[in-house]
This record gives sequence, structure tokens and C-alpha cells, in this order.
Amino acid sequence: MPNVPRTLFAAAALVWFSMVGCGVDTSDDATTEARGAVSSTSASQSFLVLFSGGAIPANADALVAAAGGTIAARYVNVGAVLARSASASFASSLRASSGIDAVGAVNAVHSAISPLMLKTGHRPPHNPAPGPGDPLSFRQWDMDQIHAPQAHKISTGSKSVLVGFLDSGVDVTHPDLVGQVNASASASCLGGIVNTSPAIWANDIIGHGTFGAGIVAAAKNGIGTVGVAPGVKVSMVKVAIDDVNDPNFGLVFSDAVVCGIDWAIAHNVDILNASLTIDPFTAPIDDIFCSDQPDRAAIVQIVRTAILKAASKKLTVVAATGNFFDDLANLPGSAPGVQCKVLPVSLPKVIGVSAVGYTQKLSFYSDYGFGGVDLTAPGGDSLIPDPLVTDTTASGQILSTIPAGSLFYQGAADYDGQVQDCSSGTCATYAYIQGTSESAPHVAGVAALLISRFGKMTPDALLVKLSLGATPLACPPSPYDPGQTGQPATCKGPAFYNNFYGAGEVDALAAVR
Repeated sequence: MPNVPRTLFAAAALVWFSMVGCGVDTSDDATTEARGAVSSTSASQSFLVLFSGGAIPANADALVAAAGGTIAARYVNVGAVLARSASASFASSLRASSGIDAVGAVNAVHSAISPLMLKTGHRPPHNPAPGPGDPLSFRQWDMDQIHAPQAHKISTGSKSVLVGFLDSGVDVTHPDLVGQVNASASASCLGGIVNTSPAIWANDIIGHGTFGAGIVAAAKNGIGTVGVAPGVKVSMVKVAIDDVNDPNFGLVFSDAVVCGIDWAIAHNVDILNASLTIDPFTAPIDDIFCSDQPDRAAIVQIVRTAILKAASKKLTVVAATGNFFDDLANLPGSAPGVQCKVLPVSLPKVIGVSAVGYTQKLSFYSDYGFGGVDLTAPGGDSLIPDPLVTDTTASGQILSTIPAGSLFYQGAADYDGQVQDCSSGTCATYAYIQGTSESAPHVAGVAALLISRFGKMTPDALLVKLSLGATPLACPPSPYDPGQTGQPATCKGPAFYNNFYGAGEVDALAAVR
């Protein structure tokens, strides 16, 4: 890849905006092309408010009203609220009030980006070849690499274990996901407001959430693929804006994430997968929060509090590192006395996951860095196809479930990434996609197998068990820049813990033994 600005690399690596793991083939035959740039801005009137003492006080309405606002939603498990105000002084006034820990604008500025145009694919979808396991198992090099098939001989996971997703929705009618989703534990948190209607959370026009859900829980049912933990259940919390007429289509704001964490705590979720980064929003693609900016510093504090509240209930967040090929320990904007973070992966108690490809080398797009990477897992790498699958050059990416009408499935036609399984009489649709959004669910799935075998545990205990079972990966020679970004990375540390792979590649068999 030529040397390009960060925002352009993001567009190439993510497919659609900030769902961080949506990386695709970044060759000349890319899936999308952008038209235009930022076209308009509008001031935000939404704020997250964190109260002192860890709970929402009885006088919360009065405190917010005194500063010129109203409460739109309450996150009782976090001790925060979503407030709305048209007052320019709302945040500063409320910050000066007693009993307030933090006030942060949810989206300080909205960046309106022109729609992306999908190219039309011309190749027919691939149909499966005979092989062991489910019909498309022979395409799942990622499951073989983490020894998931061997682990399934010991455990496929317990139906009492619930893996939550902060994502774009889920197609509950997909043949590999029928019966795998817990509807009573699923909802939308778009705009920071809970909506339990399946018409919202079970509608996945992007395809990102359905893809991640399949990596974890695609059923072992003789159809398509098999997930890491096909015996567990999935909870979907929609947080990605999916209105194609919204200028922020595909983006994730902090109010939706805090709402989602609060929901997950209330519904006894065991593992919460966050294949995303939160957008502060002062630029078209902007996912860095630095401590010298009051609104962003406040959001860091509020999201950190939400995650710590989840951890106190033995709910573990597993997060993707991101697809900018950035060093999370040295982010743009960092300076003496200024800490910069990507949320949620840079926060305590979060298990951060980088991505590797077929050869177990860091994927060309994957973020890395001490303080962000705890483990690595297959996320795919289009530069290194699977040598055992020769009917498409997309084979080095990850194959998983996807709705036929979704944007991701449509986009996959351009790089020969569409796959169908029609062996059951109904053609189920799948796609090859790459990104750290794909690596994180592999770790979430192995964590679910661990909990199924040994019971619920704290994030620290879970990370220890995952790390002890991980496959150590030695640093590749530096400078390391397989995507030819012109900004090479340096791997630091021994095989058992380094800034590319953390403690190593997650291993399902080692986890369940």
C-alpha cells in the first residue's frame, strides 16, 4: 500500500467508517470508492454525565436542569445519564456542580460525509466443495489455526453462557444463527436510548454484527461454517448508526456504547465483544481521545467507569485494536503530560486483540502496541491467501455468516469474497472479510469456552487463563511494513509477551483442557 494519510488508510482498511474490524482487500480492486469530503457540520446537544459516588443521585434531574438540560436516559448500572441541552454553557456549568465527576459531549461535531458508492460485482458466489465438518469448514483456516475443531471434542460451549456484541445488528434468520441469539437480552442503543424492538436490533443492513456473531456461535448443524463456541448464545446490542441517510452512517458514539455496557450488565452477559472504536467526532474518521481536550477526557473517564462496573460483575470486554497499523502506545497527539487513547481497547480490564493472518504474522493493517494488545487471533490478511483454497484470492481473509442483502456481502463481490452454501436446499450466504473486528470474536469465543468449562471469572483471571494457553509468537524482523505504508512498525519483546501479539495467539484447545 502506498504512503497515504491516516484518514484514507482508514477508509481502505475499514470498508465503512468506524466499525474497526471491517478491513477488506486494499488492492486496486477495492470494494468502495468515496465521492466528496466533509460537506457540513452541526453542533451537538447530547452529553454523558457521570455522578460522584458511583450511582445516579435522587437530585439528578435538578442538577441537570440547573445547568440548562434534561435527562434523556439513565444508566443505573454505570451511575451515569444521557442529558440533552441547547445551552452552550451546559457542560461547564454542570462540571462546576457538586456531585458531578465528569461531563462529556457525545459528539462535539457531526462530520457529514458523502455516501460511498458500491461497485457492481460480476463473479458468481463460490459454492462449497466436499470436506469434513460443516460444508464450509474447509475454508475456515482460522478455526484450524486456533484448534477450535479439536476443542469441540471436549466442549462446544454452554447455552447458559452469553456472549454480547456491541455492533450493527444480527440476522437471526441466517441458517447458521437460527436459535443462537437470545432475543430477550438483545436491544438497540442507538442514540443512547434502549429500544428492544427486533425490527431494529435484528436488522443488520451493514452485515458487520452478523459476521462477528457467526465467528463466535455459528451452529454445528451441517450448514455453512462452525463458530468457535457453537454451543453458547449471543446477545446483540446495536450501536452502529445504520440509517443510510444519516451523515454518520456506520459510526459509533459513546452514548450508545455506555448504554450497551449498562444493558449488558443488567442482562448478565458474560463476555462483551467490541469490534469497534468510539468516535469523538471532530474529523471524518477520528477515534483518538487525548487528555488535553475536556470533552474527550470526560468520555474516557465515563467509558472507563462503565467498563470497571462491568468488570465488578465479572463481565469481560474483548476489544479490537483497530486497523490503522498504528502503535497504540504512541498515538498521534501524544505529548509530555498528554495521554491519548483509542476506546475501548486502551482502557483497563479490556482484553485487546490484534490480528494475524494465515502465517501467524501481524496483519498488514492491524494496530499494535503495549497497553493495547493482550492477545492476538486470526483476523485475516489478503496479502497471504490460504494455499489450500485456490478458487479465490480472498481465501486469506476470514469467512463467516452475513446477510445476503447487507452492504458487506454486496461489497465482497468485488474481491471475489462471496460464498454460498446451498447444500441444505436454501442458499446461506457468507463472505470473506478481514480486520481486527474479526480477530476479537475469536478471543471472545475462546473466552466463552473457558467460562463454559470453569465458570464465570473476573477479567483479570480470564486473561491469565487465556494467556497461559496462548501460542507464543516471536517478533518478525523489523522494520515491519507488509502493507508498504511507509511508516514501518518495530516489534518489541520476547515471544511470550510483545507489542505485536501480547501473550500470543489464542488457542481454544489449550483453554478447554
